[in-house]
Amino acid sequence: MSSKLAKAVTASVVAIVIVGCNSILDNTPGVVVEQDEAGVSPSPTGSSTGTTPPPPPPSDDGPVPPPPPPDPLDDGGISCPAGYHPCSGACVGNTDPTRGCGSAACTACALAHATAGCTGSACSIAACDPGFADCNANPADGCETDLSKPTSCGGCSAVCPPAMAFCVPQGATYACSNGCTPAAPLLCGKDCVDPLTSTNHCGACDHKCPDVPNSTTSCAAGICGFTCKANYHACAGACVPTSSPTACGAACTDCTAAPNVGTATCGADTCKVTTCKPGFGDCDLDPANGCEANVDTDAAHCGKQCKACGAGETCVAGACKAGDAGP
Repeated sequence: MSSKLAKAVTASVVAIVIVGCNSILDNTPGVVVEQDEAGVSPSPTGSSTGTTPPPPPPSDDGPVPPPPPPDPLDDGGISCPAGYHPCSGACVGNTDPTRGCGSAACTACALAHATAGCTGSACSIAACDPGFADCNANPADGCETDLSKPTSCGGCSAVCPPAMAFCVPQGATYACSNGCTPAAPLLCGKDCVDPLTSTNHCGACDHKCPDVPNSTTSCAAGICGFTCKANYHACAGACVPTSSPTACGAACTDCTAAPNVGTATCGADTCKVTTCKPGFGDCDLDPANGCEANVDTDAAHCGKQCKACGAGETCVAGACKAGDAGP
């Protein structure tokens, strides 16, 4: 064999051995993978791990949504993310005045002559009703100042002088006058009013219409009335949140009064069971009959999943068991 032929055969054998070894090592065919001093193969990106690091999770700078409601059969408490707090088995925002902002009591903010808002998870005044003002900057008593009075005629510090001692309506506000006007012809004390529309003297002097929290009081044709504000509805002479589980929908249904209900919510004027009392479940998802199934013993609705046990099985402590086997 000539020297040239011997060299060619030797080169071919070496190439075959390299390709075979790389194939066994799962390397790219024809590429010799080098290793560092620690015996670790470098990755294509230069990392010593040999693997490409996973991409970072996507950023979400928006508000954290509330978690799903708890399992209807989970009788424990719930944990809410930042900006939310538990109310009646659900997580509600700390900026919801119908649930008391961040108050653990979850009682709706009730401010006199005002529309409630939330500031720093506490009830605050979002707006005053027409004819009223918040002159003491105290949200606890709402918009406490009646701008139809001579001591605050149209403004917090507007006191009518002796020469113009009467406070009369003037457009959307009030102004001092030396006498009553055709728009407010009846003198009640020092108030010039229209008894057909005045909420302080509705139908007659000193007949004040009652103030209903979270409503706008009215006097029409000398008869008192009120209109509930947005997100509230009338129940038994009061304005309650439309999301109230104890006064849900037009019928003001108490969702929590159904049998064996632990907690319930109200949404879109409809009750929904969120937790049941221990040992019971809302297996038919009908809030009207509450948590109707005894999931500890009912073979047709056994356990948290309301499972139907097989033929010959019984339900013992929420688990299907063969025959009459005990726990």
